[in-house]
Amino acid sequence: MARPAHQRTHADRLLPAALLLLAVISFLPYRWLRPNVWVGDLIVLVSAPVAQPLRAVGGWLAPARSGSAEPAEIALLRRQAEEYKTLYLRALSRNDDLLKQMEQLRLMVELNPSVSTRLLYAPVIGAGSDPANAQLLIRAGARQGVHINDVVAVEGVQLFGAVIDSANRTSWIRPITARSQGYIQGLVMIEDGRGVTCSLQPVGDGTLRGDAAYDPQDPDAATRIAVGQVVRLDDGEWPASAQMLVLGTVEAVEPAPDSPLRPVVIVRPTVALDRVTEVIVRVSEMPGDDASRQNGGTP
Repeated sequence: MARPAHQRTHADRLLPAALLLLAVISFLPYRWLRPNVWVGDLIVLVSAPVAQPLRAVGGWLAPARSGSAEPAEIALLRRQAEEYKTLYLRALSRNDDLLKQMEQLRLMVELNPSVSTRLLYAPVIGAGSDPANAQLLIRAGARQGVHINDVVAVEGVQLFGAVIDSANRTSWIRPITARSQGYIQGLVMIEDGRGVTCSLQPVGDGTLRGDAAYDPQDPDAATRIAVGQVVRLDDGEWPASAQMLVLGTVEAVEPAPDSPLRPVVIVRPTVALDRVTEVIVRVSEMPGDDASRQNGGTP
């Protein structure tokens, strides 16, 4: 018996309406659709018992490993050999990391042998939201003896900055390239082993910039500043454990706008301070440094 014409028209309109409804739903936010997630879970629950046998049959018809299967004993030995090889390579990598850490600690101790500090490795676990200051969060805090103003280094003797806030298990550290850091006094180590004093300030692009000072005892010292020379910290506002740590290397030398005979030094740290994954905190154990913390002094 033929169906009435009005029923066929109703059925023909139902499919486009359903497609239009699905298209609209696809653009809705997920939080609006979350109450309907149970529908998908119900479909998975119903289809899973059927899908598993089909998957097993498919695996039998088209096995994952082509060719003749090796005996189970040999396959087991092969897997064990691969597991032991993985453990061996992992141990080699860990041994190399420990050797590098030992070398970095040796360099830091030799730089300031008279300063009583405890070197603490701390991983970086977060970063601040302000890219201009690039503050980092480390997993080390008051429980490990870390306090405000403790010196932070990276890659051995490269100065990172200082601790600016210390909680029980974590601390915030500020790099020397942060705009909020202010001026830093350094020494450009010229070729004859002497240093030329310079007053550096972060400019916001990962570098420090400042004028080289005039030395009346050696008027030509500033003219011997060259690209690639090491710049070290020599600032009385910083703790003794930070003195002579590396600020970076000279990236460029330009004449000062108001005095062409006085060079302007541009210094870039030896590593990208905003991308480090691990730092070394020089936890000071000297009573004088503890007193300066209590007085609220900051580098």
